[in-house]
Amino acid sequence: MAAGMIRGALPAVALVVMAAGACSSSSAGATCACADPTVRVDLPPDRAVEVVGVQLSGRACPAAVAQCVQPAGAGCAEYEFEASADGACEVDVTFGQGPADFTAQLTFAQVTCCAGYYVQPPTASPVDVPSVDLDAGARG
Repeated sequence: MAAGMIRGALPAVALVVMAAGACSSSSAGATCACADPTVRVDLPPDRAVEVVGVQLSGRACPAAVAQCVQPAGAGCAEYEFEASADGACEVDVTFGQGPADFTAQLTFAQVTCCAGYYVQPPTASPVDVPSVDLDAGARG
């Protein structure tokens, strides 16, 4: 393999190791320091109370369910889920009223020696649902 091809592959390998933790080999076998594969969906207070549901679909999360892990009054400020396969997952947040619903496309991969499927790039979690500023542009 040419030196240029090896150098080009190094950033991708570093990203995979950073995404899932580090693996090392010893006489006892492989040891892994794995990151948490859980993906968070964060909602601002002004939208948390309006959530009707969080639906997950796609090859990576056909059976995944987004669970509320941070209640916020009558709503939920944070949901979590884990993918169950490599590939794409669509996160659809439906609101009872207000602006349009929110959709995010995520990609998951199984990396290094760690169990689970990790969002790629790792910075894609948390998924931040934007706030709604009802007064935007209305004041002079």
